Amino acid sequence: MKLTAIILLSLYLCACAIAPQRDGSADAATCHVVYDAGSSGTRLYIYQQTETGWVKHSGPGMAALADPVRGNRGLTMADADAVTDSIVIALEDIRREGRAQKDGNRWWQAFDWRAQCRLDTVAVYATAGMRLAELRHPADAESLWKMLNRKLSDALGMAVITRTLTGFEEGVFAWLGTREEQVDGHFGIAEMGGASAQISFPCTACEASRQVVVQGVDVPLVSYSFLGMGQDEAWKRHSRRSACKWGVGLKNPHWQVADCTEGIEMPVSIRRAVKEVVNQADVRRWYLAGAFAYANYSDIDNYCRSNIDNGFKPESSCFRAVYQPFFLRSVGVPVSSELSAADWTLGAVICTHSACLAKAGPPECRWSGPGCED
Repeated sequence: MKLTAIILLSLYLCACAIAPQRDGSADAATCHVVYDAGSSGTRLYIYQQTETGWVKHSGPGMAALADPVRGNRGLTMADADAVTDSIVIALEDIRREGRAQKDGNRWWQAFDWRAQCRLDTVAVYATAGMRLAELRHPADAESLWKMLNRKLSDALGMAVITRTLTGFEEGVFAWLGTREEQVDGHFGIAEMGGASAQISFPCTACEASRQVVVQGVDVPLVSYSFLGMGQDEAWKRHSRRSACKWGVGLKNPHWQVADCTEGIEMPVSIRRAVKEVVNQADVRRWYLAGAFAYANYSDIDNYCRSNIDNGFKPESSCFRAVYQPFFLRSVGVPVSSELSAADWTLGAVICTHSACLAKAGPPECRWSGPGCED
């Protein structure tokens, strides 16, 4: 049975690679494929370039690319073949006609990119989960990347990008994605994922600023990334603490938020240093993205003082409700900031299109189309 499945999958992948897939019809739009290989899962996006702007097509979700390397969710390197195969197959899954397909609790609309697109770039970008994997298991991570690049480039008949983003890039891309919705660039953004958190903002006076090309203009941007301080990694370190448990207030009616936050690890030296830089920012407003966008003011009452289950990781729901505002206050970002629905994957496409990091210095400038500029 297993051998039959392997043979069928091999035939499927070969069929995908028979004809070049880069070019659609003569009047097809230019498209960019981006996979967000996050710590909790991988998701496919296709951005279509139109006269009025970027149109995003969301595709199916897959297992987290780093899971076989990290040994997460029961996967090992023996599953690397299946995980990388699923990434290639997703490009065919998104083309399926008919009603929307369902992936867990996420839906996507069918989009036939073969008919409607000329693929300009295809990229799989991993974030903080893979940064952790590469620190702990570099050889396995390298093997997985080589496997994925070979399969995806063969299937599409074109060169593809498969690599891990730096924390600096992840923050810049989140800022660029939000910039598309703004009338000016005088804003900062805070974004939280499962394995890291980022804050990015323009700052003319900051020594930490690096030059980023934004809509043809050089902008000095600060982009901090805090590896291991995403909500899932933080929960792993605090999951045994009774003061942060789901429904803790039901057992202890005197429970206060400080009972949980007083034990959360974030060195005072980091808090002070980051806040000092944030205070110099050229910022009039802040936006919150990623996991922050799902938070509500009622979360602490719902998940700490009660035990309401909203269906998403209830065991860590109280901790998340406490941790997110704690992190924001620690780095000097207003908890009441507006939410941003922008995705960092859009920022990645914009950056590739504009070579936004060519002047930012190494290592990021090395991946820019024109290379590193002075």
